[in-house]
Amino acid sequence: MCGRLNILIRTLKGIRMRYRSKPNYLETLESPKVPFPISLPPLSLNPVTTSILLAAVIAVFFLGRKNSKLPHANPPAWYAPKIINQLHSMQNGIKILEDGRKRFPNQPFRIIQNTREVIVFPERFANTFRNEEGLSFAADFHSNTPEFTPIKIIEHQGQVLQNVTQKPLTKLLNTITKPLASKAIFAINHILGHPTDTLILDSMLDFIARLSSRLKITKQYTVDITCAALMLTPVPLSLRFLVAIFSKQCRAVRGQLRRAQELIRPVIEERRLLKEQARKEGKLIPKFNDAIEWGDQECKGISYDPASLQLLLSVATIYTTSDLLLKLLILLAREPELIEPLREEIITSKNSLFNIKLVDSAIKEAQRLMPIKHLSMRRIATKDVHVAESNITIRKGEYVTVEDTHGASLPAGEDIQKFDIYPHFVSTSPEHLGFGHGTHACPGRFFAANEIKIALCFLLLQYDWELAPGTTADLNHFGLSCLVDPNSTLRYRKREAEIDLEALKFE
Repeated sequence: MCGRLNILIRTLKGIRMRYRSKPNYLETLESPKVPFPISLPPLSLNPVTTSILLAAVIAVFFLGRKNSKLPHANPPAWYAPKIINQLHSMQNGIKILEDGRKRFPNQPFRIIQNTREVIVFPERFANTFRNEEGLSFAADFHSNTPEFTPIKIIEHQGQVLQNVTQKPLTKLLNTITKPLASKAIFAINHILGHPTDTLILDSMLDFIARLSSRLKITKQYTVDITCAALMLTPVPLSLRFLVAIFSKQCRAVRGQLRRAQELIRPVIEERRLLKEQARKEGKLIPKFNDAIEWGDQECKGISYDPASLQLLLSVATIYTTSDLLLKLLILLAREPELIEPLREEIITSKNSLFNIKLVDSAIKEAQRLMPIKHLSMRRIATKDVHVAESNITIRKGEYVTVEDTHGASLPAGEDIQKFDIYPHFVSTSPEHLGFGHGTHACPGRFFAANEIKIALCFLLLQYDWELAPGTTADLNHFGLSCLVDPNSTLRYRKREAEIDLEALKFE
């Protein structure tokens, strides 16, 4: 133990000397395999601050290890901190996970990710965990850090987020899809314009943001909150509040939340006055068909922050939908012979485009082959949870996740790495966890599916697609995340659509 303590002291002394010699800045950490650069602000460490940090790090270092009998895929050496394994997992996370699956088949095991240590459960546990109240998604996403307070709306007592996306939004799909289609035509022409090569990641972010009619700040909020989460996740829980105070990304997220509140507050006040005036005059009370109004209707009388609801809807819509759409486009550009069957189905089904089963299957196949993460249903235990099936108790504060093998639903002998648009879409199951499962399954998955289908119809009918020279369909792997290279470029060429796009019926 003394040896480990000496290592920590020497490390902290070295950090302190570095700050003394270069007090004005800390170098920006940049990697071509990380989608967003992470930068840390200047720090000034005096002896008192150093002592406090030393005590905190020692506490985390010696007390943070869980005493568990579960097997470990990449156990840390007794003399080394877990951060060594975390750094190794950044570039080797998938290999470590696959090795754990082979060594411990059909049983839970531990793995140190690039962010933290988690317990990985086989897919069959998805139904066990799907509605377990002791396992929280919001708490796992830094919701106790002030910058991430909008995340708390996921666990709002009145379930306002789930109600908005599952009731009025889903119920009104048929009425909002026609306006979505009109926006898609305008957005595509505005963003793609004249045929050229395009950095597809930024283009799809812009396209989905416009299609969803989001505030201008919500696209940047989506990027910034993702950066902030990525930066904070490896930081021990006890130190996150301190790090967030100095973080550039966290400051940006705080500012955007304030700005969103400033924008939405007068809208809510104006509507309140209109309704009050109509009530006094005995007139019909005006109704507004949007997410702000739906939030008031579905909150069950329990207070909530409307700005947080709007921002969280934006994060869910913009980030995940654009990620899936651009991955699908990249896969189709790599294998352009698959585009023609999709076009034929769209053309022949033009009067009822919600019956385009092959497009549904292609979307689900892209989700299977290029998931955002290789593990699903990530949670943190807010209390001890006993799992009777395996006689395991998940201790409060432990992180759990469920395997998503992205091929379990394919027939035996099929190549799980092949992009095949002809097998699968929308209900979730333990065999396909792309939308999550249970209480925290993506509540807006039906709306997201519609957005992607509408977008894909117009993108395929109006343009030919191919990979630009030097671009591959390969993903960057950061830990267990599958990220599209931000420099990925697609080449597209305008084509004459076989049918009038504005005449397409989404019903």
